[in-house]
Amino acid sequence: MGKRTTLLATVALPIVSLVWQPVQAAMIRPPVVDSRMPNVITVQESDGSEEERKPRKKKERQEDGEQQGERRKPNRDNAGLGDGEQRQERRKPNRDNAGLGDGDQQQQERQERRKKRESAEGDDQQQQDRQKAREERRKQREAAEGDDQQQQDRQKAREERKKQREAAEGDDQQQQDRQKAREERKKQREAAEGDDQQQQDRQKAREERRKQREAAEGDDQQQQDRQKAREERRKQREAAEGDDQQQQDRQKAREERRKQREAAEGDDQQQQDRQNAREERRKKREAAEEQQREEDTAERPRRKRDEDRERIARDPSRTNETIDLPFVDGAAVLDSDKDFDNRKGSAREERRRKRAEERENVKIRIPESDRDAQVGWQDGDRVRYESGERERGERRDRRPRYEERDGWRVEREVDDRVVINFNDGIIVRSDDGRRLSRRATETYYEDLPHGRVREVIVRPNGDRVVTIRSRYGDVIQRSRIDRSGSEYVMFYAPEIDRDARPTFVDPGERLPPMRLTVPLDDYIIDTSSDDSRDYSDFLERPPVEPVERVYTLDEVKYSARIRDKVRRIDLDTITFATGSSEISMNQASSLRKVAEAMNKVLDKDPGETFLIEGHTDAVGSDESNLVLSDERAEAVANVLTDVYDIPPENLATQGYGERFLKIDTDGPEQLNRRVTIRRVTPLVKPVAMAE
Repeated sequence: MGKRTTLLATVALPIVSLVWQPVQAAMIRPPVVDSRMPNVITVQESDGSEEERKPRKKKERQEDGEQQGERRKPNRDNAGLGDGEQRQERRKPNRDNAGLGDGDQQQQERQERRKKRESAEGDDQQQQDRQKAREERRKQREAAEGDDQQQQDRQKAREERKKQREAAEGDDQQQQDRQKAREERKKQREAAEGDDQQQQDRQKAREERRKQREAAEGDDQQQQDRQKAREERRKQREAAEGDDQQQQDRQKAREERRKQREAAEGDDQQQQDRQNAREERRKKREAAEEQQREEDTAERPRRKRDEDRERIARDPSRTNETIDLPFVDGAAVLDSDKDFDNRKGSAREERRRKRAEERENVKIRIPESDRDAQVGWQDGDRVRYESGERERGERRDRRPRYEERDGWRVEREVDDRVVINFNDGIIVRSDDGRRLSRRATETYYEDLPHGRVREVIVRPNGDRVVTIRSRYGDVIQRSRIDRSGSEYVMFYAPEIDRDARPTFVDPGERLPPMRLTVPLDDYIIDTSSDDSRDYSDFLERPPVEPVERVYTLDEVKYSARIRDKVRRIDLDTITFATGSSEISMNQASSLRKVAEAMNKVLDKDPGETFLIEGHTDAVGSDESNLVLSDERAEAVANVLTDVYDIPPENLATQGYGERFLKIDTDGPEQLNRRVTIRRVTPLVKPVAMAE
């Protein structure tokens, strides 16, 4: 072990040191500067900053300035001598050498020239050294400038990285801000949903309270309706029992005949007997039916016919005078003429004479269709219709109370009817919403802009009846929307929504007296005398004169002149007892033929509208008769709906009391206690909507 250590120390380490020393020396050997190049500055690469290099550069510039000052000093020292003194100084060595021999002098000259050459060579060498030094300094400056550029680039890179870090930190901050904003919006949505839920809960509570109030209000009405329904069912059961007994009798008769036929098969004599029996039964049935007709006819009041009036009624276009019903004491045919006859002032004959003079200038034109009757719609352009549910409304808690028109004075209130006095006359006004909602599952009201109210009635089958009224209760629009979304329009007069008319004005006052030009049988049907007529064809006929514009339902109800434009059916087969609006089941069956005709018309256009008018005789006060007549019209409408399935929204009702008598008498008269039906569709909506 000791020998090996000795050998390593004496042999190996010297060799390693020899190998390693040059390598390391080459790495750390300092640069050698020639002593003949005092201006050369050694620059080593350093990673120092710009601030550290600036003092070093300043020191180098000072040293260069000192060296240049030393070189210029001899010149400055000689600069103070004159030209003669300088020449003496140059000659002085020559004078000093003048005493030497030629050989020595030559030797001296050669040495002098050698020294000059050496000095010149030294100057050249110095010049070259200075040139090299300058080149070296230039390169060093360029290298330093390159280092400065690199330093600037590194500084820029550091600045760029700093900005990127700051931008990244800003992005993180923005991300956090966005996250906070999302959280805030989420909380706001949750709060809003909570508010909506509370709003819905409050709405449900209001609806529940409204239903409770309506249920409380409707208990009395429901009790009355149930009582009436029980009476109705009792009557129907009695009628059904009678029908069952008849059915059993007929069944027994058929069984008897069948047995007789089976027993008499093959027997010609028996066959003939059966034929005779059938003939006998047929004759008996015909005799019984004839007897029943005679009894019914005997019960109905008849008036003696007036031949002169009948002649005029067959062709009214030949006269300008007022046309009366063709029997003794018959009143005027047109309701507008009855109104004119009942006015106060001059005698009736004088008023009729003036009215005949006004009719002379009336142009006669009988429309060929509903479209032809509506003046302004001949071009066939379709009307732009807006749905009854187009606007968003705000639910009401209760049924609305409408504003009163200027000049209207309430005289009396009876149930849901109001007797109003205006223009020296009285009318009865009722809300048909209760009649329409009798079979509804829900009825609610919504407030619309401009004081309007929308009433929505929901039926058990999903149909909705939508009615929009003005602030005065006028029907602006009514339609039925079925489960499939199809909408059928009954009334459509949106122009009154834009035209504020607080005072009711009869539009018929602006028209000339009506001149009837069609035969009376084509204008009025009496169901008692015209039982064989085609009622559906009669109802589909157009108005008897042009219709200037679409009128509101109230304008049609309260203007006799406007109603006279359409034909009418007098239901004189329904007779009311004095002071009563009840309809018996036997009389309800007399409406079958008229009801079938109305249903046939509705099958073609579900948007048709019929006006049911109630009338009384002249016994009793005007106010009582108005209310009674309105109840009679509603009773007929209910029978048409309950028994014959005519939708209630296709029916409008109005009572007129004793205002339009059929027989001109102040006493009790059965013919005056009647109901009239008119198809008023071409008056209350554009016909193009149906087409």
